[in-house]
Amino acid sequence: MARWTALLVVLTVLLAGCVGGVGVDSDSTPTATPTSSGSNGGGGSGGGGSSGDLEPGSWEVLEFDQPATYTYDIFVEGEGEGSLVWDVQSVDGDTITVRTVYDLGGERFESTVTGTRETVQSQLYANPAGILLLTTMFTPSAWYAGQELEVGSGWSYQTAEGSASFEVTGVDTYAGVDCFASEMQVDGTVLYEGCFSPDLGLAPYTAYYNEDGSLSMEMVLVSYEQN
Repeated sequence: MARWTALLVVLTVLLAGCVGGVGVDSDSTPTATPTSSGSNGGGGSGGGGSSGDLEPGSWEVLEFDQPATYTYDIFVEGEGEGSLVWDVQSVDGDTITVRTVYDLGGERFESTVTGTRETVQSQLYANPAGILLLTTMFTPSAWYAGQELEVGSGWSYQTAEGSASFEVTGVDTYAGVDCFASEMQVDGTVLYEGCFSPDLGLAPYTAYYNEDGSLSMEMVLVSYEQN
C-alpha cells in the first residue's frame, strides 16, 4: 500500500499544477498518454441504472450553478457507516454558502461556510466532513478536472513510483443523477472508482480500495435536491 500511496501523492501534487496535462513530459512531471476515445452510450455498473443521454464534458469540483442539497451514505474503514449532507444554500456569483452535516462513528459535526470556492476549500480542512471531502473529491479533481469525459475515453501516467491509468467505463445513475463511471488502476490493479457529472460540483460516487481489493472508503449519493 505504501507504493500506491507514494504514486497517488506524486500524481496529485504534480497534476494540481498541470490540470489536463495530457502530453506533458518533463523531468518533474508525469507523462500522460490518451489511451482511447469512444462515443457516449456505454453501460455502467452498480449505480442504479444507466443512460446514454449524458453529454460529454469536463468536471470541476465545487463549481455550483444553483443551490442544491447533496446527501451521501458514507463508509470509512475502521469507523463504519454514516452520512454526509452538503447543502449549497446560496450561489451569488463566485460566492457560495455551504452547510455541512457529518455523522460517522458516533461523531456529529455541523458547519456553515460562506466565501469563494477557494475560501470554502481552505475552511474544509478544519472539520471531519471537510477532510473526507478533500480525500474523496479534491484528490480525484487533480486527476479528472480538465479532461473531456465520455464513455471509452482514457489516459495514463508514468512516474518513478509506477503507472496509473484512467478509463471512463460507462454511464451510471445515482439519486437520479447521470454520471460518467470511471476507474483508476495502479500498476494494473483497481485502486479507485468514481462517477462524475459535468453539471455538478460534487461527484455522485467515489470509492477507494485496499491492495487486497477490500473497500477502504466510499461515498454514495442517495439524494439530490435543487433548493
